[in-house]
Amino acid sequence: MNNVHQRFMAYIVDLIHVLEILFTLTANHGGEELKRRAIKLAFKAYHDSEMRRNAHAQIKGLDYEIPGSDAVLDMIVSLVRMSPTDDVDLTTAIKNIPKEELELDEEWHTHVDDAMANLRDIIALRRSALQLTPPGHPKRFSFLVQLSNSLQEVFTKDGTLADLNEIIAFRRAASECTAPTPSDRCELLLNLADSLREKYQKLGSDSDLGEAIKYACAASVHCPSDKEASCRNCLISCMDLKAKELCLPAPTVQAIDSDVRPLGVKRMVQSIIAETTQTLPLRLLNTYTGVLCNRDAQISYFQDSAQYDELLKSSTCDSPECEISIRNRISKYFGYTTLSHRWGAGEPLLRDIEGVNIYNLDDGDGFAKLQSFCVFTLRHGYRWAWSDTCCIDKESSSELQEAIGSMFSWYRNSALTIVHLSDISDRTSFADSIWIKRGWTLQELLASSKVLFYTQDWSLYRDCTTANHKSDGAILTELHQATGIEELHLKNFIPGVDDARSKLRWASTRHTTRAEDVAYSLFGIFQVSLPIIYGESAPSALGRLLGEILTRSGDVSVLDWVGEASSFHSCFPTSLTPYGTRSWMQPIPSGPSKHNGADLDEGRKLYGALARLSSPRFVAGRLDLPCIVHRVIKVKLLETSSATSDHDYELVASGLAPLRLEPSSRLREGSGASLPYVIVRPWSPKLLDLFTHDDPGSLLDWLGRPFNALLLQSPRHIEYKRIASDCPISARVEGLVSVVNSECRILEIV
Repeated sequence: MNNVHQRFMAYIVDLIHVLEILFTLTANHGGEELKRRAIKLAFKAYHDSEMRRNAHAQIKGLDYEIPGSDAVLDMIVSLVRMSPTDDVDLTTAIKNIPKEELELDEEWHTHVDDAMANLRDIIALRRSALQLTPPGHPKRFSFLVQLSNSLQEVFTKDGTLADLNEIIAFRRAASECTAPTPSDRCELLLNLADSLREKYQKLGSDSDLGEAIKYACAASVHCPSDKEASCRNCLISCMDLKAKELCLPAPTVQAIDSDVRPLGVKRMVQSIIAETTQTLPLRLLNTYTGVLCNRDAQISYFQDSAQYDELLKSSTCDSPECEISIRNRISKYFGYTTLSHRWGAGEPLLRDIEGVNIYNLDDGDGFAKLQSFCVFTLRHGYRWAWSDTCCIDKESSSELQEAIGSMFSWYRNSALTIVHLSDISDRTSFADSIWIKRGWTLQELLASSKVLFYTQDWSLYRDCTTANHKSDGAILTELHQATGIEELHLKNFIPGVDDARSKLRWASTRHTTRAEDVAYSLFGIFQVSLPIIYGESAPSALGRLLGEILTRSGDVSVLDWVGEASSFHSCFPTSLTPYGTRSWMQPIPSGPSKHNGADLDEGRKLYGALARLSSPRFVAGRLDLPCIVHRVIKVKLLETSSATSDHDYELVASGLAPLRLEPSSRLREGSGASLPYVIVRPWSPKLLDLFTHDDPGSLLDWLGRPFNALLLQSPRHIEYKRIASDCPISARVEGLVSVVNSECRILEIV
């Protein structure tokens, strides 16, 4: 296959030369007819191949504006990525290569090779291009598609879930744009369905497979004839997975006896009902009746409805279209809204509304807010509503544990989140609302896909009538300014431990009524499952969360903070406040290495030593931290401030330039190996992904730059404890010799 691919690349190079020559001719002679003839001639070589449609889609605008050679090259490189490379198509294409004698220009080879090799650079450039194309821009669709296709290549090679989630997010965003042609839209939806199917195969989430089926079905609408087979195969593969999940036989084209058909439909309907309701909150308010319902009651309402009877009368159950239709109708019936708000006085609890009609209650502002929420849910066409005040039994520890662990998914799966800003009028903004400053509302904002903001009198915020305020540019800008959260995350937030420092920064200014909720409200955002232990204290809850994040992600930026250390562990802060500043890390050097061969040999040894370090691990209150260690050999007190009680010290450590720090607590003065201090640079093996073993020059340069360090103390050099966390420590390795002789170790820290 490699040989075939090389021949294909050679063909593309020849094709580029043809285009370049023909574009030069048309530029000199002009005329739309000549341009059309030139394009027709250039692509005649593979007119009969599967690649033809993609090629014409790439150059569909060339009748009006002939691009330069660089733009043509980008089109061809995109074509290479998009085109199938099976032997039949390649053979056909190669046989039809124009016979003209064309010299191969090595520069073109270099450009193509670089484009394929530096995929990460291409992705970075395409991210930048995307930032310049706001919603509504005519190029936004193509930029989103190109970026997602490049990320798909990365995912194919590395297989990381983070890349797959980003691919899905960008393809979802592209699906909201206007595609240039029906064929382009069909291909996008097929790719999106394939990505969701891959995610289902990795995680087993029913919602992902359900979405894959939805998009595969949508791709079939106005499907071009050359895509019919792809649409059919995509839908079949999704339905095969669904059949395995339900332990049902795969659909066949065999006719089903009319006497058996109703039983088959009923079985399918009941199975889909059970699957759908398992993802719903434990209790929902029926906005038609005003009554709170558990899952059994929700199912009972549906089985008594006309919609249920219509489903049982479905004529067939032997096709994918039948199941998709049933699934969509059931999903629509059980669609629900969620309420996001700041708790006030007199909020109704579960015991206040069980067994009664909420519309008949008149017991203060809390009940009025709940009633208004349900009425607005009705107006938006949904039967079910969920509020965190009254739909959870907070007196049951097991239910509370389940609710906190599921709340992110409940908001994510809701059809609409209604945000009530009780302290905002038409003259004030998000920044003035306490809703922005509460801990739990961060999760609700990020998890919800569709949101509408209402002011204190239940008027739409800014009178914005957009169906989803997360798609309104002005509101997104306001939200970004008020929360510090980038618009991409506001629209398409992906939960998990990646980029942990940013998520901690978003939460650093927020507060909760119960101290431990500062940490518990972030469990869904980081997708961690930990015990809920009210009464354990905020530092303990936060410490358990940070330890889990550090262990799962290996992200040592979690340790980059300045402030009061926690009683839970010396490497964690007592609150989220220190994370309000961005983590600082020197940029990776670029350009050719200036080191000689001997230095690079030593650099490879250092690379190997760092690679042998394991990832950070937090277990039973102890942190095993990989790091580069510099032993302190001299501590000298320079002066003490009577006003602040801070002490100004000069420290000398092996391999480091002398540094000064001003901790609030005293250090032991002296010199020699008896001093119990080390200065460390926390390390994660993931950092090596930024460098290469064969050319470690950039690693040596980077390690020679200043870094944020930790000061550890250990009387017995067995276990360590972080000290002086209340002052920043900026350290710098003194010379290349000290860099290559770095001491790489794993220290146990308490």
